[in-house]
Amino acid sequence: MSFYGEMYNSTHEDYEDFQDQESRYRYGHCDERTLMFLGETCWSIFNTSMSYVEVEDWCNLEVVVRSYNSLTECMETASALSSCYYPNRVVEQLFVRIHRKFFSSCNNEEDLADAPAGVVLLATLLPIVLIPFIVYIVVWKSSLKD
Repeated sequence: MSFYGEMYNSTHEDYEDFQDQESRYRYGHCDERTLMFLGETCWSIFNTSMSYVEVEDWCNLEVVVRSYNSLTECMETASALSSCYYPNRVVEQLFVRIHRKFFSSCNNEEDLADAPAGVVLLATLLPIVLIPFIVYIVVWKSSLKD
């Protein structure tokens, strides 16, 4: 776990009250200017981290998960230091910016190609044809018992 996570990570799964941010921090008025400044620092750290990753590996979760987790922890810390709840509008904007830059070309549609039309037709018609046959067998079996 990074330095940020050890000190301020309010969503760490080992804490039973990870959703109760108020138990750990005193929140007043959210200082968005400070949060934006600290968020830019988090952005810079993440940007540097991603510069060591080949572009073709940006969509590989196993390669980027550590950097992404560090970014999340950094933004949690920045939010806490700025007296802001996490997540918030500023954090959301930063993550949208990061996703546009690094992950917009990631596409999982190749993994889930559409099934051929014949398979879809068979999977649809087979139960429709089997239901009357099964009903007939049940009725026939019950008439034999009478």
